[in-house]
Amino acid sequence: MPARTETAASWIQQKPLADEIVEVLQRDIIGGVLGPGQRLVERELIRRFGVSSIPVREALLELEARGLVVKRHNCGCSVIQLTATEAVRICQLRRVLEAKVMEWAAERITQKAIEELGAQFRRLEKAAAAGDLAAFFHEDLAFHRMIWDAADNPYAVRALETMMGSLFASGLIRSREGDSIDLMGEFAKHQRLFDAIREHDAQRAAPALLEIAAGFEKHLKELDERTGPR
Repeated sequence: MPARTETAASWIQQKPLADEIVEVLQRDIIGGVLGPGQRLVERELIRRFGVSSIPVREALLELEARGLVVKRHNCGCSVIQLTATEAVRICQLRRVLEAKVMEWAAERITQKAIEELGAQFRRLEKAAAAGDLAAFFHEDLAFHRMIWDAADNPYAVRALETMMGSLFASGLIRSREGDSIDLMGEFAKHQRLFDAIREHDAQRAAPALLEIAAGFEKHLKELDERTGPR
């Protein structure tokens, strides 16, 4: 396939085309390569990935479902751009819904899922140790998704996919502007969550998630104070 970035090429030989395009564009959005409000032009994506319009359209639909892009009539798709109020509302809902999902996951997770979650946890640790903020947030979102799936409630997963994709993108996009995050400190919080989940301890799982959520909300608030309203 012609004129594809190295990252895109490395993904697109392993999965269905639409899935691979989703993964590449998600990394770009969370990593701030594609900024808030930036348009995703279909013909440019077709040229970039060297594919037909069908997988590109499928990928954009999936990104919309994940809360990373929005589609407006006669305007096409663009990267999500939350207002400060929207981010606060999502955070409020997250504290209620995702905390409960963590409890369900701790109660219902299988041994196979624990092993897979452990592998993802090690990828998160690697990103934290490298100080790679974009990779950390990408692996973090994948880590949370695996826990959601373990909770065995597809309706909750659907809601979390949409709102958390938007929140992760909003938090990381602007953190590239001179911000610093203690990634190993954040990793330690995820260690406590991982331990609770794999030990089937629902009572510890919810507070561990709330600790992570509080840190993320603090980060968003600091970004707003430094960079002004979104």
